[in-house]
Amino acid sequence: MQFLSWHLLEDVLGWIIILIGSVAIYFWDIYTIDLIMTICLTEFILYNVLKNLKETTNMLLQGVPEHISLGKVEKNLLDIKGVLGVHDIHVWSLEGETDVFTGHVIVEENLYGKPDQVRNKIKNVFLKHHIEHSTIELEREGFCSGLECKDWNNKKITKLK
Repeated sequence: MQFLSWHLLEDVLGWIIILIGSVAIYFWDIYTIDLIMTICLTEFILYNVLKNLKETTNMLLQGVPEHISLGKVEKNLLDIKGVLGVHDIHVWSLEGETDVFTGHVIVEENLYGKPDQVRNKIKNVFLKHHIEHSTIELEREGFCSGLECKDWNNKKITKLK
């Protein structure tokens, strides 16, 4: 939506420049005004293209949005009582407005049987970070199904092959 707004603004500025340039040329025979205004508009458009190219590239490569700190999200998840660890976490933006989370959350054995309770606490963390959609895999301590398995609380890790 933001890109569409910039495109419309550039069109309106182009029309205004044509109008001003036409009046200047018609009444005062200042032909160089057309060149000057065209260069200014081109620089404005190129600046915005390069700025938006960075955001678009980050989105296409599923990079973490600039307004989200992955470290803070991880810390807030670890602050939840009963959460022992998180791994294989990814946060990205679908279209620049909707942020998405996927990850594995290792919980204490007594919470593993209460997935809705744990998910509600996790969703509250996501609300603070404006993450609108999430896919969470809950794991018991001592079991790890991801790529970044660690020894949580010095327990033996069972890794999927």
